[in-house]
Formats: sequence, C-alpha cells, structure tokens
Amino acid sequence: MKKIQLLFFLILTICTVSCKSGKNTTDNNESAKKFNEKTFDPYFKGLGTEPFWNIEISDDFIVYKDIDGKLEVFSVSSIDKVQDANIQLITAENNNQQIKLTVTQQECSDGMSDNLFAFKTSVSIVTKNNEQKLNGCGNYIVPKKLQGKWELAYFNGIEIPENKYLKTPYLEFDGEEQRVTGNASCNGINGGIFIQNEVIRFSKIAATRMMCVHENMEQEFLTELPKITNYKIINNELHLFSGDQLKMKMKKK
Repeated sequence: MKKIQLLFFLILTICTVSCKSGKNTTDNNESAKKFNEKTFDPYFKGLGTEPFWNIEISDDFIVYKDIDGKLEVFSVSSIDKVQDANIQLITAENNNQQIKLTVTQQECSDGMSDNLFAFKTSVSIVTKNNEQKLNGCGNYIVPKKLQGKWELAYFNGIEIPENKYLKTPYLEFDGEEQRVTGNASCNGINGGIFIQNEVIRFSKIAATRMMCVHENMEQEFLTELPKITNYKIINNELHLFSGDQLKMKMKKK
C-alpha cells in the first residue's frame, strides 16, 4: 500500500512540475513580442473624421490615436477572413481595452477631402463599462520591410548568378504609391500592385520598347510576374509564390 501511495505521489509531482513548466513557456512566448515604435511596420492605415482618429495595423499590433493625440497600443489576438468577400475581422487587446476592427473592400470617402479610399473601416473599442463605435476609411500600404530594390536570385528552380545577364531583373517598391518599377532583364517596367498582408498582385505591367540584343530572360520574367499571388520575406530575401509554389527569390539591394 505504501508503495502505491509513493508511486502516486511521484506521478503527481511530475505532472505538477510539467504543468508549471508548460505555463511558463506560454507566458514567455506571449511576452516575447514587445511594441517598438522604431520597428513597428504597419501594412494598413485607416482614419475617421467624426471624431478625428487614425489607426495603423501590423501583424502583431494595432496602434490607435484619438482626437487628443492619445496613443493606445493593442496586441493582435486574432485575424479572421470572411469567405467569398474581401473582409477582415481583427481583434486585439491591451490591459484595459479590447478593439475590434472590420476592414471591408468598399470605396470610401473621408468626408473632408476629395480623397477616395479602397476600404471601409469599422472600429469598436470596448472597456468594462463602455463601447465606442467609429467608422472611417483606409488603404493597405507597402510595408517598410518590402520597400526598396530587390534583385532576382532564383527563378523557377534555377539559381540566377549576379553576372549571368547584362541586366539582372529587379523590382523596386515605393512606400508612397501602390506601384512597382524595375527592369525585366532588358527593358524598364512599371505597373500597379495590390498588397494585403502577405497577398500581392502585379497588374498592368508596362515595359519600354528598347531592342534587346544581349542575352536576357525578359519574356520569361514578364510571363511569370502576373501569376504571383503571395509573398514572404525570409532571411532578407523576398520569396514570391504562385499559390503554394515558389517561383522567385529576390535579394535586397
């Protein structure tokens, strides 16, 4: 009997230690992400005028500023997408409040200027005793991590050495406009881009009409570019995918 009791005690002790260890690991993971204004890299900016407010969203944080300039930082807890519609439901919270944000693709005017936005935003800020509801507009933007010049290093399973072509294809993203410029391996290119989180689409790509007498991969590059659907930045490389298939890798220049 004593042996059974001793065995039960040992099992209980091991379970207790394991549970505590697991809880500490979770707490450490949750506290690992700290807001840093210098590294904060939003992919969406929204605003409203009655009253004035603005909001910025990244993968990890929502930053909300009210009419008095008071800043509130919320940690993102969930991002849900509505099927068959370009609608995102984002929930975030801090110690005192919860914020619920709905971003809907719908032409929107801020009511104060001639500016038109591609998305409508609905914000709900919930405290223990109050819920404030706000409506406004917004746009997805080019995040800082994507801005700049990226040169092709891998294409459809083949490594592209820097000196393989007289002109190596590259893309350059500007932070102010939803456009991309670059070179396709001979002619310069420019066109529109749609960016939403890790989704990216290239549209209306136009190229100059210079005759290409040197070896190049212009036709292949321009054929694949409109097929790109999403991206990831891994180890300072831009990975471009068509669905789940890796098509290109580009290095930051």
